[in-house]
Amino acid sequence: MKIGILGNGQLGQMLSDSVQDISDIDVSLYDLRAHSDEALDAFLAGVERVSFETENIPAHIVARLESVADKLYPSLKALKTFQNRLLEKTALRAAGIDTADFCAVNSLDDLHAAVEQLGLPIVLKTTTEGYDGKGQYVLRSPADAEPAWAAIGGRELIAEAFVSFERETSVIASRDVNGNMVIWPMTENVHHEGILRYSLFPAADLSAEKAEQAERYIRQLADSLDYVGTITLELFDTASGLVANEVAPRVHNSGHWSIEGAATSQFRNHMLAIAGRALGDTTAKYPAVAMLNVISDETPAEKAATIGNAFRHSYGKEARPARKLGHVTVVAADVNERDNTIDQLADLIPAGVWQR
Repeated sequence: MKIGILGNGQLGQMLSDSVQDISDIDVSLYDLRAHSDEALDAFLAGVERVSFETENIPAHIVARLESVADKLYPSLKALKTFQNRLLEKTALRAAGIDTADFCAVNSLDDLHAAVEQLGLPIVLKTTTEGYDGKGQYVLRSPADAEPAWAAIGGRELIAEAFVSFERETSVIASRDVNGNMVIWPMTENVHHEGILRYSLFPAADLSAEKAEQAERYIRQLADSLDYVGTITLELFDTASGLVANEVAPRVHNSGHWSIEGAATSQFRNHMLAIAGRALGDTTAKYPAVAMLNVISDETPAEKAATIGNAFRHSYGKEARPARKLGHVTVVAADVNERDNTIDQLADLIPAGVWQR
């Protein structure tokens, strides 16, 4: 089967790599940055299934996918829903999933009304694009409305009530064309300046009730859209339960640990799902795993080569500030060994961010 992936970054490459051992699956990657209508049409005509490594696909390219909607996985509906934060929040609510209160903002007057309706603080976000903390503005007083509008206004925005949370987590699942679903164990995720720095399995002190709530949420969401492929639900862990933050209709940074750390990776199951194959086991292979992002500079990651239970992945990208250049996965017999290994790789993490 010929599968085409829109996007040739690290996610596209890891998707392709995940099925290199399956001789009858042939994967091609399309460079969205070198797009032409003719090249895209030829690419789409030459594959039997189409998927994507990012939901941030320009509207004119999405429009050309209408003609191949029957071989696009996840579906065009899922792509369009999760391209837009307002549609995403609406879909989450419709699936019975708790979210922050929110409202649309299309003018400065709307923003003032949102402050009155939602209270402060609120997070103002662009409804499209924006990732790793970009396209966002936190309002902490009514006086912040005008600078917030000046910073990111002039386009469709969404205002979200601030959620008081204890930590951030995520749950990742793959769903096949018949509705069968497999779910990876949850991870605890730590961000710094809007960028994921590391993910930990197991999520410490996660109650059975919250683990069940996360699985229920992602099943309800995927089933509501007849979703096919890997999907990620980012969650705020609060005193009263889990609250949905964002959805990624694709493989996700917080799931990279699954390459070495789980029986089947998020990448492989995504490809198996869209190829119509049986999904693989998502059980963790080790009692404790961590994924550390390599940001801005790869030099600190070189130490991983001297650590037997650390696996370095380099994306072959040019270094620049705040850019994800790779990741390191740590596998361990227990949490203490995992954390001791992270201590050895602590230069990958900004000072004060890593806490045992």
